[in-house]
Amino acid sequence: MAIMIAKLIVSRALLLILLGTVRAAATRSDPYCPHIPNNGDKNNHLLERTLNVHITPHTHDDVGWLKTVDQYFYGLNNTIQQAHVALILDNVLNELQDPYTAHNRTFTYVEMKFFSKWYLALPPALKSSLKELIKKEQFSFANGGWCMHDEAATHYMGMIDQTTLGHQFLLKELGVVPKVGWQIDPFGHSATQGGLLTSSVGFDALYFGRIHYVDLQNRQAAAECEGLWTSAPDNSSVFWGLTGSYSGNYGAPDGFCFDALCADDPLVGLEKDALKERIRLFTNALGVQANRTKGRNIMITMGMDFQYSQARKNFQNLDLLIDSTQQLLDNGEIKLWSDRFDKVNIFYSTPERYTHCKYADLVNAKTSGEGSARNKYNPAEWNASPKTKDWFPYADCDHCYWTGYFTSRQGLKRMERVGSSFLHAARQIESMARLNLPKDQRIRITTDAWNASPLYELDDAMGVVQHHDGVSGTSKQHVAYDYAKRIAGGMNKANSFVTDALRKLLLNSNEGVLDNLTYCLLNNETICTVSQEASREGSKEDIYVIVYNALAKERHEVVSLPIDSSSYDFVEKLGGEQSDWVPVKSSVLPNANYAQVIGAASDIMHFEAKDIPPLGASVFRVSRLEDEVLSSTSIPAVPRNLRRSVQNDMGDEIVMSNDILSVTFDQSTGVITSITNLRDGITVNVEQQYGFYKSAFKDAPMNFVEDNDNFKGDGKCLPGYTDAEGDEYPWLVGSAENWQNSGAYIFRPTIDQKLHNLPPKRAQSVVVYNSGLVKEVHSVFGQGGWIKQIARLLPGKDFVEIEYIVGPVPIDDGGKEVVSKWTTSIASDGQFFTDSNGREFQKRKRGDHNVFGPDQPNSDEPVSGNYYPVNSIFIEDTVHSFGCVVDRSQGGASLTDGTLELMIQRRTLYDDARGVGEPLNETDIGITPNPPYDNAERLGEGVIVKGHHRMIVGKGGSGASKMRGIMDSVFSQPHVFVASAPSGTAIPFKQATLSMLQTSLPDNIMMISFVALGEENTFLIRLGHQYGPNEDTSLSRQVEIDLHKLFVNKKLTSVQEKTLSGNQMRADWEARRFQWDCTKGDYLLSRDNLRDGHVVLKPLEIRTYEIVLS
Repeated sequence: MAIMIAKLIVSRALLLILLGTVRAAATRSDPYCPHIPNNGDKNNHLLERTLNVHITPHTHDDVGWLKTVDQYFYGLNNTIQQAHVALILDNVLNELQDPYTAHNRTFTYVEMKFFSKWYLALPPALKSSLKELIKKEQFSFANGGWCMHDEAATHYMGMIDQTTLGHQFLLKELGVVPKVGWQIDPFGHSATQGGLLTSSVGFDALYFGRIHYVDLQNRQAAAECEGLWTSAPDNSSVFWGLTGSYSGNYGAPDGFCFDALCADDPLVGLEKDALKERIRLFTNALGVQANRTKGRNIMITMGMDFQYSQARKNFQNLDLLIDSTQQLLDNGEIKLWSDRFDKVNIFYSTPERYTHCKYADLVNAKTSGEGSARNKYNPAEWNASPKTKDWFPYADCDHCYWTGYFTSRQGLKRMERVGSSFLHAARQIESMARLNLPKDQRIRITTDAWNASPLYELDDAMGVVQHHDGVSGTSKQHVAYDYAKRIAGGMNKANSFVTDALRKLLLNSNEGVLDNLTYCLLNNETICTVSQEASREGSKEDIYVIVYNALAKERHEVVSLPIDSSSYDFVEKLGGEQSDWVPVKSSVLPNANYAQVIGAASDIMHFEAKDIPPLGASVFRVSRLEDEVLSSTSIPAVPRNLRRSVQNDMGDEIVMSNDILSVTFDQSTGVITSITNLRDGITVNVEQQYGFYKSAFKDAPMNFVEDNDNFKGDGKCLPGYTDAEGDEYPWLVGSAENWQNSGAYIFRPTIDQKLHNLPPKRAQSVVVYNSGLVKEVHSVFGQGGWIKQIARLLPGKDFVEIEYIVGPVPIDDGGKEVVSKWTTSIASDGQFFTDSNGREFQKRKRGDHNVFGPDQPNSDEPVSGNYYPVNSIFIEDTVHSFGCVVDRSQGGASLTDGTLELMIQRRTLYDDARGVGEPLNETDIGITPNPPYDNAERLGEGVIVKGHHRMIVGKGGSGASKMRGIMDSVFSQPHVFVASAPSGTAIPFKQATLSMLQTSLPDNIMMISFVALGEENTFLIRLGHQYGPNEDTSLSRQVEIDLHKLFVNKKLTSVQEKTLSGNQMRADWEARRFQWDCTKGDYLLSRDNLRDGHVVLKPLEIRTYEIVLS
C-alpha cells in the first residue's frame, strides 16, 4: 500500500510539473487559449463556453502535377491550369503588410522548393520585410519540406531527405524551425508519417485532409475528427486533425471560397441584409464543425490549390468575414448553431497557433471538472480512443479506392528508388573525400549554405519527385517526363563529382588514368557504354570495376556487368597489395534483352564480389583471357563452353539449388512449383501465375450504387478539387452518371472482379542456364508472349530473384491491371503484412479497412479495397512464412488465404476524374505537345517495364525477420562504377579497398545517412535500428554502438544529438514538446541516451547526430 501511495504521489508531482509548464506557455503566448483554473470563478464558465475560430489562410502548391515545377512557378501553360506560384507569394507578401487593415493577417506556406526559388530572388528590402512578418508570426510555415511528399509510394529514405532539405533551407536562411506537419493532400497516410516523420522531426501535430469516406462519416458523428495517433514503435502519441472543416479536403467551408479561382460570391459589396444572411450560413457551418470535434477550438482552412494569386480579394473578404461574424454574434443578431457555446472569438491564425490551443484544450480538460465527464466533446477522451496503425486504403466513395497509384508509372517509381539509393551512396563518398583527401584535392566548400554540396542538384531532384503527384505516378505525362529529366540531370552531375572523388581516393595519380570512370546509370537496361565499348571484338582494353557498398556491413554479392563480347570472362579482385590481383568466380550469359532496349549489351558478365567493406569499395579487373592463358592460371581447368551453357536435358522437373535454397520448376512451363529453405527445413509448394484485371470504364456494363450522396455530394466537385481544375465528374451526367473509371489514382476492376490468367507457354519457350555461378530459368506468359520471366538463384542468397519483363500491355480489349500472383497452402486466416515506407510492418485483415467505428459490411470492391502500398509483403502461419520484397513501390494484397499478389504494371484508357485529366497510358515514343485546353496524343507502343521481386520462405512466425534481412540490400544495391584502360597498363592504385568504418555494424543497424556539413570535419549521421519489436529473438533487441570505435583513423571530438531533419537539438525539442498523452510519466524523462559517445538504439528507432571528426 505504501508503495502504491508513493507511486501516486510521484505521478501526480510529475503531472503537476508538466501542466504547470503548459499553463505558463499557454497564457504567455496566446490570450485566446489560457489555462482555465478550476476555482469556481463564473468567468471561467464563460471561457469554457467560448468557441475560438482560427481562420487559417494558406495555399496548396503542387510541386508538379498538371504542369511542371517551372511552369507552376512562372505561371506558364495556363491553358492547362491557372497557377502562378511566384505571383501568389508576391501578392501575399504585399497584403500581409497592408497598412489600411486593422487585422494581423496571417498566411501559411508549405512547399520549400517553390518558396526557396522565390525567396532567393527577392531584393534585400523585401527579404527584411518577410523576416519581420515571420517574427510577428504573420507569415508561418507548416511541414517545411521540399515538397508535400506522398505517403504510399515513398521510401522512408526519400521522405527523410526531402524533409531535411526543406528544413535546412528554413534554418539557414530564415532561422525557422517548423513545428507542425501538414499533409493535407496525400491519398492516405502511413504509420511512418505519423511517427518518424512527425515527432522525430520535432512536430507537435500533423494535419491532413483525406481519409476513407466511411471513417470520415463515423468520425463526424462521434466528434472524432481530431485526436491522438499512436503509430510509432515506442507507442508515443502525436495530435492529428482533419482540415477542410472535417469534410474530406483542405479548403474553405462551402460557399466561402473568395479566391479568384472560385465561383462563390464575395462578401465585399453586399447589402447589409445579404451580408447578414451569408454570415448566418457561415456561423451555421461553424456550429456543425464544432460539433464534429472535441474542445473549444476549430480551424477554418481558407485556401486550396494555387490560390491567393489575387491575394487582395482573398484578404479583403476574410477581413469582412471576421469583423461581421464577430459583430453579429456579439450583438445577438445571429446565433451560433451549437448549444455548446455562448460566445465566439474569430481571428486570423496559423496551424502552429491552433495546435497550441488544442493542447490547451487537453490540459484544461485534464485539470478541470470536465476531465471526469465522459462525453464525446471532452478532449480528455482523446487518450481513451487513440488512432493506431495507418490510414490506408483511402476511398472517397463505394467504388472509388485510391489504390491504383500504388503501382502507377512503374518506370518513374523505379527511377526514384535508384536516384535515392545513389544519393545515399554519393553522400558517403563526398564525406569520405572530405575526411581523407588532402585539402588541395578536395572540392572547396566555402560556405555553410544549405545548397553548397556538389550533390545539391540531385538532392533537389529527389526532393521534387517525392511529391504526392510525383512518385505516386498521378501527374500528367509531360510532368512525369520532367521528373525523370530532373533525376537524370542530378545523377549525371553527381556522377561527375563522385567518380572524380573515387579516382582521387584510390589512385596515387589520377592524371590520364581511368579518366573515363563512370557510374553505370543504365545497368538495369543492360547498358553500360564504357564496359560495352571496351569489350567489343578487336578491343585491347581491360575493364576496371569499382563496386561500392553503401551499407554498414560487409557484403558478398554477384555483380552484373553489360559487355559486348563473351570472351571477356576473366575477373580479378585487387588484393591487399596494390599490385596483387586475385582471380574470382565469373560467368557470362547471353543477354535475352526481352525489354527490346536499343543499344543493350549482347552479354551479361556475372562475377562474385566478396568481402566488399562497409561504407566502402572494392576494385575488380575484367579482361579477355585467351585459351592458352587459361590453361596456365589458377582457375580450375573446366572447358570454357561449360562455364556458359544451356541445359537442354530436362526431366520431369527442373531443380536449382545453392547452399540455402532448392527451387523446383515445372519443366514444361518454367514456372516455380516449390521453394525449399534447406537451413530451416521448410518447403512451400506454390502455384505461380501472371494475370490481369480488366480496368473498369464507362462503356462496360456494370451496376453502380445509385444516388450515392457521399459520392455526388451537392453536385459540385469532388473533395479536394476546385472548379478551375476542370470537369472532374463527367460520369455524373447523362447515361454514365453511375460510373467510376479505373485510372491513375483509382484501381477498379470490372464487376466480375476476375483475374484473367495469362498461361505460360510450353517447353519450347523454356530456357535454362546453369553457369556454375548464376542459375536461371526463362519462361514466357500470355498470348504474344508479352510477359517474360527470369527466375534466378545466386550463391549464398536466401531468396529467389524473379526478374519480370512486362509489355507492351495489349489494350485492344481495354485497359489492364497486371499482377503477379502466388498461391500456397499457408493458412493465413485472412491476414497478411505489408511495410510502411520500408519501416513498420502493418498487420492487414482482409475486408477490414481500418476505419473508426463500423466498417462497410460487404465491400463493393473486394479486390481494390484490399490493396495496400508495398515495399515488402508476407503471409505466415505456425509452420511456414512466404513473402516478397520489391524493388519499387507497388500495390499488393492477399485476397484469399495462402495467396499473395502484386500489381506490376498498369495501362488504362480512361481518366478516373480525380483531376489529372488524362488516362494512364505510357508509350515508348512519347507524346505530342499539350494543345490548349486538350490532352497530348500518345505516340508509339506501350512501354515495357522490367522489375525484380525477391521471394523468401521460412519458418512460421519468421516472416518479418526474413523480410528485414534483405530490405536494406534491395534499397541499396551495389553501386557499379566502370572504367577502361589499355591492356597491360599499370594502374597506380594506392589502396585496394576503401571504407569509412573500422568494422561492420551489427546486422540490425544501418547507417541511414552520412552527410558532410559546411563546417570542417563536421557531419550529420543517422543510425537506424532496422528490426521492429518482437520480430526476431535476437535482432529485435536494443543495440549499443560506440561512436568512438566506428570510424577508420579518425577521432570523435564532438557529438550532439539532433532531431531527424537536423534542424534543432534533440534535448531542446524534448524540453518543449507537447506531452499529449499525459498519463505516460516516462515522457517527462529525457529520451537522450547519448553517453560518452555510446548510442543505444531501440527497435525501429532512427537517431540523428552532428559529429566532428579529426
